[in-house]
Amino acid sequence: MDRSLHCLQNQQCQVVEAPQSRVTWRERFYRWRQLNRERNALRHLSDDMLKDIGMSRDAVQRESRRPFWDDRGWRR
Repeated sequence: MDRSLHCLQNQQCQVVEAPQSRVTWRERFYRWRQLNRERNALRHLSDDMLKDIGMSRDAVQRESRRPFWDDRGWRR
């Protein structure tokens, strides 16, 4: 569990515990569906649109081949 010190102006400090973030199965399922839709939409963009967002066709191919549960960078 994460802890942090919060100091008031009169220099008294309190230890405050941050709430744990737990991901429910519903949230995870929703995120997986969202990832699947986003990766599918990326696959159908034109080369000009991909250039606008700074992605290459190769990067899109790699991203779209990733399985829906492969979600780097999201809270677990």
